[in-house]
Amino acid sequence: MTDHASTPSDDAGDAETENDVWSRRSFVRYFAPISIAIPVVVETETFVGLLQNDFGEDSTWDDPTGVSVGIGGDLRPDLDTREKLQNAALTEVEDGRRLQLAVAVRNTADAPYRLELGAVTTEGGDTVEGGYTTDPVAPDETASFTAEYVLPADATPASVETTVTIGNQPSEKTVQLAPIPTQ
Repeated sequence: MTDHASTPSDDAGDAETENDVWSRRSFVRYFAPISIAIPVVVETETFVGLLQNDFGEDSTWDDPTGVSVGIGGDLRPDLDTREKLQNAALTEVEDGRRLQLAVAVRNTADAPYRLELGAVTTEGGDTVEGGYTTDPVAPDETASFTAEYVLPADATPASVETTVTIGNQPSEKTVQLAPIPTQ
């Protein structure tokens, strides 16, 4: 084999190849993290915006109990008192649908207790006034009642407003209702 001396033209070809490789590596090295970071930043900003919209100071979000209450469920699990939904019936009537909510309460507090079922909101967003308020229930006593509402035809109840008053301290909460079958 013969050794031949490198010429300047051979060195120039090698230099261009190294620069090409370096530029491709640099491109991948810098472009890949940027291409991942931009969507992460955008999605994070979107998520933070949604949280601020739901929980921020100007939020119109109504704090529900978080659990849909069905027959046999506790209407206000956030309190020490017991408000059990004994029965729920949705029947077709001439002018719409009749919703009946049968509730049993037990006062486990040391002060007089009162439960009020207020307006019902349908899945369509309609609000139907009505409900029932118990007479004061003495400590360790029970009471039962049935609240009735006339809903628009084909309306499905979604939630009911509740107010529990122990002594002179009211506590209001929107309670989500589990699906109630039509009878």
